[in-house]
Amino acid sequence: MEIASAIKLVDDVIYKPGWEFVARDHSHRYEGTIVVRVYYPARNSNREQAGAGYPHKITAHPEFPLVIRDCTDEDLYAALLQVIMQIEEHEAREFLRVRPTGWAPFHPHRVTGMERWAARTGKGPLVDLQFGVV
Repeated sequence: MEIASAIKLVDDVIYKPGWEFVARDHSHRYEGTIVVRVYYPARNSNREQAGAGYPHKITAHPEFPLVIRDCTDEDLYAALLQVIMQIEEHEAREFLRVRPTGWAPFHPHRVTGMERWAARTGKGPLVDLQFGVV
């Protein structure tokens, strides 16, 4: 797939309200690649926010490199769906908390949460570091 075609296809994707997908050429660094930045509405998931119902709104914006050189349009859409599922999983791990302390056993911004999750899924901490740009 051509870089320009991939960028156009990504730009035309619709998901949930408030979600936006912005692709850019990354082939200057890695052949046949784009980077997709995903903007999506979220809530501040800090422990002290939990008791108040997470009132503080934020916009998250992680980036995901994708190798698209040998992709079809369906391959690209499948890769985007994998990105979406990674985001949804990440957010779920932030918000899963236990009363009365608000403990988040799999919190993706805590080393212990990353380790607990990796032990159960085989997904290492690098998958969580993707969100470091938020």
